[in-house]
This record gives sequence, structure tokens and C-alpha cells, in this order.
Amino acid sequence: MSVSVAETKQINVVIVDDEKFVRGALRTYLSQTQDVVVVAEGENGQEAIDLVREHRPDVLIIDVQMPVMDGVAAIRHIVAEMPEIRILVVTGHVSDIYLKAALIAGASGYVVKDAEPGRIVAAVREVDAGDCPIDPAVAHLLVEDLRGSRPSSGAEAVIELSEREENVLKLLCEGLSNSEIAASLFLSESTVKYHLVRLGRKFQTRDRLQLVITALRSGLV
Repeated sequence: MSVSVAETKQINVVIVDDEKFVRGALRTYLSQTQDVVVVAEGENGQEAIDLVREHRPDVLIIDVQMPVMDGVAAIRHIVAEMPEIRILVVTGHVSDIYLKAALIAGASGYVVKDAEPGRIVAAVREVDAGDCPIDPAVAHLLVEDLRGSRPSSGAEAVIELSEREENVLKLLCEGLSNSEIAASLFLSESTVKYHLVRLGRKFQTRDRLQLVITALRSGLV
């Protein structure tokens, strides 16, 4: 009797980086999976736009500093024209300037190039699933910047959180994924998602990134 194999969603990816070695390394990491397929590669921001138009991938992996057109400009253009495309920045630039610029432009996640291969693969899956992975190596830069832009004392809206919600929110703001939050708090991923939905309603935010920004500026984490 034959055994049926459950279908796995294929995640089509375009890789854009001006360094051939980096593109090759990323392709190698992703080729070791069964659900992620690299459909095209490019080496500058303009090629990123052209390749995304042609292939309509699920996820675009892109660097920030490149010739012809930089990654941030390309992200901004792609988000305006094709907002359904999820974008993961994979870069060697550990800087709050690049991080903020990429996220404001519309990137869905930000991972440094020297992260473990498994972390990069996981970030691709997380971005495709609608999460916003931010590498811990740069997450603290975003946290410090947003905390520095908090409103003056007494201007914050009063939002009541349970202890569990506070713990989930704190880990989210540190850049952890749903699975990492679940493991840290000994919860199921579905429970984490439930708390994130409740937090999104309390803070009146549309997505994870807005929730992080609003929570940090509120002074509650």
C-alpha cells in the first residue's frame, strides 16, 4: 500500500545581493530544504524590481547597499507596486540607520548575513507566514531608538496587560519569532498567536511590526 505524503507549500524566493559569494551561500542554505525554491537571482536594486515583476515570488531576499539602486529604494518601489511580496533583508550592515530605513520602506524582516544558516531559512518561512523576524544582533538598536522617542511622562495611553501578555510582548520586542516565544514561555505556538491577536487589538495595530513600535513607544516594555 502506498503512503501518501502531505503536500508542503512551496515558497518561491528571489535572491538579490551584489556579492556572488553571498548569493551562492544563500542558495545553498535554501536548496537544502524541501519547501523553499530559489527561482531567480540578481545583483542590484533595479534587478530586484525586474525579477519580482517577472517571477512574483513569495519572498524577496535583498541586501541594503548595492550598486545601481540600493536595497531600501528597491524595497520602497516593490512595496508600492506589489505589496503582496514579502521582503527579507539579509545584510552585513548592523546599523539602526539601515534597519529603520528598511523597515520603514516596507521590509518584513531583517537578518544579518553571519546568522546561522538555519536561522536564515527559518526567517524566510516566518516572513512568508506573515511574521516579522528581526535578528537579535540588531533588534536592540531598534528598541533603543524607539524607546528614545517615547512621549513625555503622562502622555501614554493606559493599556492593561496580563502577566502572560507582558511576557509575550517583551519577547516579541526582542525580535523572537512565534516558535521562539513559545519555547521560551513553554507555550504552544497557537497560544502565542492568540496572545498576539489580543495584543494587536489592545494596541490597535495591524501587524507585528506596528505592535512592536507602538509597544516600545508606549513605555510598557
